[in-house]
Amino acid sequence: MKNLVKKANKEGVSLRLTFVIMLTVFLAMTAVLLTISFRTISSFHQLSLATDDYISLQEAATGLMSASDYLTEEAQAYTVIGDRTHLDNYLTEAQQTRRRDNAIDVMENHLPDSPALERLKNAMAESLTLMDTEYYAMRLILDAQGDKDIPEALTGIKLSAEDSALSASEKKSLAEQMMHDEEYNKQKDKIRTAFNECIEELKSVMHHNQDSLEKHTYISLIWMVILIIIETIGLVLMLWLTTRLGINPLLRAVEHIKNDRELPIVGANEFRYLAGTYNKMYLAYKKSIEHLSFKASHDELTGAFNRAGYDLIVKSIDLKSTAFLLIDADQFKYVNDHYGHETGDRVLKHITYVLRSRFRSDDYICRLGGDEFVVLMIHVNKNCKRMIKQKVEQINTDLANADNDLPKMSISVGVSLCSDSSDTQQVYREADAALYKVKQNGRRGCCFYTSDIES
Repeated sequence: MKNLVKKANKEGVSLRLTFVIMLTVFLAMTAVLLTISFRTISSFHQLSLATDDYISLQEAATGLMSASDYLTEEAQAYTVIGDRTHLDNYLTEAQQTRRRDNAIDVMENHLPDSPALERLKNAMAESLTLMDTEYYAMRLILDAQGDKDIPEALTGIKLSAEDSALSASEKKSLAEQMMHDEEYNKQKDKIRTAFNECIEELKSVMHHNQDSLEKHTYISLIWMVILIIIETIGLVLMLWLTTRLGINPLLRAVEHIKNDRELPIVGANEFRYLAGTYNKMYLAYKKSIEHLSFKASHDELTGAFNRAGYDLIVKSIDLKSTAFLLIDADQFKYVNDHYGHETGDRVLKHITYVLRSRFRSDDYICRLGGDEFVVLMIHVNKNCKRMIKQKVEQINTDLANADNDLPKMSISVGVSLCSDSSDTQQVYREADAALYKVKQNGRRGCCFYTSDIES
């Protein structure tokens, strides 16, 4: 385990692998979240269906009780009033409408072998038992009225010899008594009791289903919230990793490149590989610069970079963060003419020496030919004008106070500071225009290029 940690610290975490893993986890979590969402929707749908079923079953059970009460009312009305219409209504309900049978069918379709169905069947059985009493009472009324049109359902009902011997009024009185006595009411109570038990069973089933579905839905919602929180944390983590492994190292790399330095080996494995490759190329470039043959890249007389070295350097630096100083030795022709070329060569060497002593080791000192020099100050900005002026003044002071037998010298400097142009020729022309301005003003000093100079 320690070896793996050391390897991860050394090689870095693979950004690609990290994204693949996190994307896989996100997709898996999203799939689970969608599954839970669909299951939650399904639970709501099942709850809705269960509610509809309960309403249907309750209506069916209520229909059985309503049918039973309707039969009782029609039978009682017929025995009291004697209107044949009530008898016909009774038989229509019992033989055609059959709401009680329909209620049993509905219950058997939805809740077969359930306690609620058993209770409803008990109510049906009690209602059928009660019908025997109602048929007998209505048969008595038919006989009392002398009605010979006996309905088929009542043809099988035979009056006892004792009841047959009763008078019409006695038969009517007996029928009314049968439909209203305590025994009949007890039978009706049994039907209502069985009906109420059926309703209670339906409520119990409904509550059980509701509790189960609500519990399942509640758990599903909790998991949905948990997964959403985890995904949110994962998204923040991914953004953090992206910033830490990719964006921050990239921003630091840009700064190092601007400052002409090696890239730090940090961040993701891919970026570390890129930084390592860049550093190899960078070191190879630096080494190639350092190992350029002296004659190929340096001026043999002064040791400064020559034209070839200058051409190589100026193409590899960022001109927008460079001060380009074009330098001429003032009255150098006069020195050559009056002191000789040997003294002129010593003056050029001394100027190079002074330039090196006043500029940074990172700056490039180039002699382009004759008394023309270029100094490339890298990694500067436009706020360094004062510093450059001070350096030029110090150089001129050094050249004027030389402690050898060389004649007093001075330089004129034209500066193109952090030019917006990336064209080396254009930058050279800008510095040359500024140098010309210095010479017009009597030499010995420096001038910074502005667009006004050429106008």
